[in-house]
Amino acid sequence: MDVNTSILRSLRLINTYKYQKQITQTIKQCNLIFNKEQTKYLTVRNPKPPTLKAQIKLHKDGNPIRPVISNLHAPSYKAAKRLNKILQQHLNLDNHYTAVNSSTLAQDLTQLNINSKHRLITLDIKDLYVNISITETIDITTTQLLKHNDPETTTQICTLLGVLLQQNYFIFQERIYQPEKGVAMGSPISGTIAEVFL
Repeated sequence: MDVNTSILRSLRLINTYKYQKQITQTIKQCNLIFNKEQTKYLTVRNPKPPTLKAQIKLHKDGNPIRPVISNLHAPSYKAAKRLNKILQQHLNLDNHYTAVNSSTLAQDLTQLNINSKHRLITLDIKDLYVNISITETIDITTTQLLKHNDPETTTQICTLLGVLLQQNYFIFQERIYQPEKGVAMGSPISGTIAEVFL
């Protein structure tokens, strides 16, 4: 192992443990949404930096890639997964037409009465995940939570959300990257964040 590789590995570990410590400290302050037992569970043992995976978009010209970040061993993974459930319980978004998954959508479509005057259209938001504004999303989340929750619980949820969303980093070919905006496709909380933002 050469010196450069050793330095890069050390930097990755420093960032990862720094993020782990930040999440642990924030979770301990969130006593309205987590108890002590949950705090221990939400800490990832032996965290590793998220890694970039690429899925080829075969249905598009030029076969561009869809960047997906594998967060399974990231410091934020367990906390993001748990916070996603908390957000779904506490947010009351008026999303009457949101499909849970493709099977549910297919089942719902079979129930429609369609005649020759109907048209089916799909809309695609280009690069949605990488263009989501973190600050704006936290502001929207705060506003929505305050409609049905007390200010202290809302503050704790949004504080943790801010910490998790700022930890959008990954490694690719031995280098660390940290996008200036957006959320990582592959994080357990990204789908809910995209829904809130939209």
